[in-house]
Parts: sequence; C-alpha cells; structure tokens
Amino acid sequence: MPLNFLFQRAAKATSPTAIDKALRVARSWAYPKQILYLLASFTALLTIIHFASLTHRYLTRRRIYPSRKASDAEHAPVQLQRLPLALADSLRALAFRWTVPIGFGYTLNVAEVFLAAAYMAIMFTWTFVNTKNQLGQATDPKYYANRAGNIACSQIPVMVALGMRNNIISWLTGISFDRVNYLHRLSARVILILSWIHAGGRLTLGLSKDEAASTARWMQCGILAVSSLTLLCILSVRPARKRAYEFFLAVHLVFAMIFIFGTFFHLAGRNLTYYGVWPAMIIWGLDRLLRVLQVIFYNRGYFLPSKTSSSPSPTNETLDAQVTLLTPHFVRISMRRPSMHWHPGQSAFLSFPEISLAGRVWPLESHPFTIASLPSSPSSSSPTSQENAHELVFVLRVHKGFTQRLAQAAVAPGSAPTLGLQRVFVNGPYSAPPVLVGYQRVVLIAGGSGVSFIVPLLLDVVRRARAGECACESVLFIWAIRDIHHITFIKDLLAPLLAPLPSTLSIQILFYLTTSSSYSHAPNKPSSDSSSIASAFADEPDDDDPDTDIEKFAYSEPATPVNEREVSHDEKEESENGNGNMNEKTQTSALLELPFVRVLNGRPDVAALIRGEVAAATGRVSVNVCGTHSLAESTRQALRTPRITDILRGGPTVSLHVEGFGA
Repeated sequence: MPLNFLFQRAAKATSPTAIDKALRVARSWAYPKQILYLLASFTALLTIIHFASLTHRYLTRRRIYPSRKASDAEHAPVQLQRLPLALADSLRALAFRWTVPIGFGYTLNVAEVFLAAAYMAIMFTWTFVNTKNQLGQATDPKYYANRAGNIACSQIPVMVALGMRNNIISWLTGISFDRVNYLHRLSARVILILSWIHAGGRLTLGLSKDEAASTARWMQCGILAVSSLTLLCILSVRPARKRAYEFFLAVHLVFAMIFIFGTFFHLAGRNLTYYGVWPAMIIWGLDRLLRVLQVIFYNRGYFLPSKTSSSPSPTNETLDAQVTLLTPHFVRISMRRPSMHWHPGQSAFLSFPEISLAGRVWPLESHPFTIASLPSSPSSSSPTSQENAHELVFVLRVHKGFTQRLAQAAVAPGSAPTLGLQRVFVNGPYSAPPVLVGYQRVVLIAGGSGVSFIVPLLLDVVRRARAGECACESVLFIWAIRDIHHITFIKDLLAPLLAPLPSTLSIQILFYLTTSSSYSHAPNKPSSDSSSIASAFADEPDDDDPDTDIEKFAYSEPATPVNEREVSHDEKEESENGNGNMNEKTQTSALLELPFVRVLNGRPDVAALIRGEVAAATGRVSVNVCGTHSLAESTRQALRTPRITDILRGGPTVSLHVEGFGA
C-alpha cells in the first residue's frame, strides 16, 4: 500500500482512535524504509570514498616524491594547502588507531564504537519516536510494538548480507571481512532486542483469540524464531566461540535456518516477507550458489572422468594438495589451481574430506587460510614463474581440532612427491586486502605465520616496481619468529628477491629472533635496540581462539639482542648428521646473504622503525601488520598521535591496515 495513501488517510480521520490507527500503520511502514535508505546512503558514501581513494592512488602511482632529511621537518614552511590532508590523516589516527577494550582480549577502535552506537541509536530512535497517541499517552505499545517488529524484519537482509563470504559490502567499501563480520553480529543482536520489544509490546496489549500461542501456528513460528535467535546470540559471544568454534559453526547454521524459516511462516501473507525475509533468503541462496559454483569450477578435475597427464584439464593428481609438516607446530599446504586468480593477501577456504571424516566431523567442513603465494603474472615468462604458476601455498600454525588432524596426516619435508597428497576442495578467494600502489614507502610487519599475509604484499610491490607500475621507493619488511629455521618456510616464496631489483626500489628485510638462543649463520651485522616495546610479542594466542585466526599469530619469548658469526655446536651436529638439513640451510643461505637482509636477536622496536620510515618520507606511507593482538596494538600506538604540523610542513600521510581476526 503506498505510503502517501496511508498518510492521506490519517489526515482525513476524525476520531482519535481512527487517527491513531492511521498514523500507526503509516509510520510502521515508513520508518523501516527510512532506516534502509539511511544505511544505503552511508554505504554509498563509503563506496565513493573507497573507489575515489583507489583511483587517486592509481593515477599517482608513478609519482616521484622529493626526499627530505629529519631536520627539514623542523624548518620547512607551513603549507596551508595541505590542511585537508593533515585533517584527514588526523581523523584516521583518532578513529582507527585508538581502541577500546571490551573484555576477553577483544578491542574495538573508536570508529567501530561510534558506528555501533550510531546504528543502535538509529534503530531504537526510529522505534520509539512519535509513539504518543492522540489521548496524550507517551510510548503507546500500539505504536511501537508492530513498528519494532517491522524494523527488525527490515534488518534481516542487512544482517545476512554482512555475514556472507561473497560479501558485496566488503568489496564496495574495502572494509575487511573480520570487521564486516563484527557488524553482522551487531545487527543480529539489535534484531534480537527489537524482536523482544515487539513481543513484549504485543503481550502488554493482550493477545486476541487468533494470537493464542497454543493454537495459532504463525504465533508458534514467531516464538520459535525469537527463541532460536536468542540462543544463537548467546552462543556467539566470544568466550563461547573460543571454547568450541567448530561446534558453534554447526549450531550457527541450524539456528539461523530455524530463525529465517520461523520468521517466514510468522509473516506468511504479509508484505513484510517481500522486503524482509525473501531478500534475506535470496542473498543467502546466491552466496551458497556462488560457493558451490566456485567449488565445482576450481576443483572440476575431481568431478570429471580421469584424464591423462598431457590433458589440459586438471587431473586428480594435479589438484591434490601436498601437506608437509615443517615442524611439530607448522604445516605447509601447496596445490595448483590453473583457473584460479586472486589478489595478494586474499584467503581461501580449504576442505579436506578424508581428514574431516577421520575426525568424525562433517566431511565438507572448511576453514579459511591466507594464500601465501603470489598469483602468476601474465607477463612473466621465466621458467620458475611458469613452474609455480597458479600454485597456492599456505603456511599455518597447528592448533587443536582441524589443524591438528591435518598435521597428523602430513609428511616430513623432502618426502617423495606422491606422499602426503590429500584431496582438497578450494573455495575462494575472499577478503579485501590493501592494494599497495601510490605509496612512496611501505612498511610490512608480521608475527609468526602472519607472514602468509605479508609476503604476497612484499612480492607484489617488487613485481609492480619491476614492471614500472608504481614508484615505490622503499619497503621495510619485519618478521618476528622464534627459530631461524622458520625462514625456510618462505625461502621459495622469496625467490624473486634473488633477481636484481630495480634501482629505484630500496628493500630492507629484518628477521627478529624472539627467543634467547642467538643466531649464528648470518654475517655480523649490528643489532637494533629492542627495549621500548617489550610486550609487542608478549603473549602467544590461545590455540582454541578462533578470533585470532588460526593461521595468524606472533611468537613471544624475551630475548637479548645478540648477533654472532660462528656456527653453534648444535648446528654443526645437524649439518653432519643429515644432508636434508644441510641442503635446506644451503638453499636459505642465498637469501640470508643478500645485502638488504638482516637477522637480529630480540624484539623489534616497532615504534622506532615506523618513525624512521615516516621521517624519511614526503609522500604516502602504508603500514600493514598481521600478527597477535599485542603486535597490532603496538603498531596502532606508534601511529595514533595526530601529526598535523608535520604534514603541513611537507610530511607524509600514513595509512594503516591491520589484518587478523580479533586484532
């Protein structure tokens, strides 16, 4: 029914009761749509900002920035035309780098707190505004009861869209999936509160005969929907997810389906199903359809008749994943998918049916992991590049549950290629990693297997610089690890660095050993001070914590900055007792002997390293971090102070990307 007609009918009503009814109906239909228009407008604004920023950086990606010394920042004149840049950078520092702890090791930045508060304020304001009836009664349940239900119903498609893997909102706005997923949980809890307001208001007014829960099927479905959503919201709190994440995933699917279908039958025959439940079902169905099509397309060799090795179509043997146990705590997965394309830093969901069945769980359970390898370049013609084309490599930490079963099925490094093969279904790619173009300097910080996210970004910058696609002048790569041998995990991924680098690009790679044992293979290079941020890698994440993202974390043990040249006694024994270890070290030595590679003992002074890069820049600087919550927080602390004066005097603007669930 057109809204104009409803308000016209309210204007023509004469008795207070008739006026109230006409206004209630008109507002209960108008207000949910107003909220949707407001949310759509805000999303459109973020989309415009995101794509405008991308376009500007692409157009200026070859810009050469002047260099500056530290003393220049103090004596350079103030340029008022840079005031918009200074204000925008300061706003980012205040909104995204100051955090508010909310318990259980979880934090929200100021922007997320503001967004959550604004969203809840809008929902509840539109629910209770203009609820005074013609007789003077404030907050009349007849006004807000059905309106709350209508608003809750209108937000169901929003909630579903925020929780999808194929997330159009994340793609449009550039917001990472873990942050969009936080908004998904927030909207679900707001819908729950609105549903209880709707139910409470109706109970306050008294139920009619056709609303008796004992006989009315539509009422029973409504009670079932609210009950399932209540249980789901309770089980989705962080401690519950942390204790039994795989159980939560199964319960989430069951209760979500009960809620959707319960709401559908509760609203059967009402117009609300057409702009509330039906759109949610369509969004959910499209996402599932895309997932199925991706699984079939990227893994089609499993569904086709067996072919010869000379066939251009992938065979089962080429699709199977090689699962290698690097250490008792690390597993490497490698496979080929000739038809798959991804952006550096994206992730994919992996499903190992045989391993899942061995654990007596759903055979198609899937888990997200960051793709550590770089997608092949169309212009690349080297034999190594062609050999590694479309190879997906994952380096992940062994935890309880799925990754523990995966480690038990893995083989040792150097085993025959036919060993350790596991059937795997790949679904993806997902997430919205940063595109590092248009930056003068790039800082990449990784803790532990967070390097899976950082390495592709590093290689992408190098590849673009070689192709002349960007004018990046400097890349600083920092990786904190416990053991020097962990460098062998990524030695083949970093092979492109062995080739000559462009003269315009300067790279510095710093490997920090955070344990007390000193490194003894690298040339004697000076160590860096590591005293200011002693807690950056202080706590190793809980093995059962799903929100830390099972493949991203940092190590943590105190160490003293030491660097020696001699080979230790234990390492001599290793080289004498096994050719495998010696061969591995020989392969790694080429990387470690590069002039821009340094191996240091101790924890990195994140703040000092970032300050050095910012002080030397005049253009845009990008800082990217993937690791534990403490590592991410220390990086935020280094960049949270507004730099208005420095930018007005020609200093750089700084962008920060924090990758990792729960970071």
